Amino acid sequence: MQLSDPPTSSESRVRFTLLGLLLTTAAVSVACSLYLYARNFYYAERRETQAVLRDIKGIAYEITTFIDVVEEVARVNITLDEHPDSHIAISSLGSYRSEHKLGISRIGKWQFVIFGRRHAGAYQVATGEPVESDYLSRHIEFGPDSPYNKIIPFKVQTLHDLVEHYQELVDLFETWPREAEPGTITLEDGSTQYFYVVEEAP
Repeated sequence: MQLSDPPTSSESRVRFTLLGLLLTTAAVSVACSLYLYARNFYYAERRETQAVLRDIKGIAYEITTFIDVVEEVARVNITLDEHPDSHIAISSLGSYRSEHKLGISRIGKWQFVIFGRRHAGAYQVATGEPVESDYLSRHIEFGPDSPYNKIIPFKVQTLHDLVEHYQELVDLFETWPREAEPGTITLEDGSTQYFYVVEEAP
């Protein structure tokens, strides 16, 4: 059996250099992958919001965000091409794709106030009885399960519906209750929710 000659110093240097290049390339690939994953995770909510809005034709939009570990969408402002002075403000589209919920804080000149008292998940330690809490919200919820579907005479369950019926909604809210005498609606749990609209100051 014939033994091969040991590598020369120049061959060893070449092998060492190639190994170094391979390790460096692998490290750079892993770092790039981690960077892309972190970047996608950081901007995930903005990307989801943009994906939803891209499906709606005839609108322009502006997304407002804030930073809380990752970037989160605080508000989406929408303008309709057919109504240059239009304004729709959505608190977030985070649950729109999964739960089909739309939290609307403004349509046209109308803003919303929702309040009431209900069980929000807390229980008394001693008795286990549910604890009711007061709540106040500045947005109205639309979607398939919205209690306001009962009092809106046309379908408003998606963003497409909202855009299609924009002017009808603006006109409808002209007739809705004001702060002096709020309207009421019964929720699924039997509690009463109060609501009224506020006209934005010019």
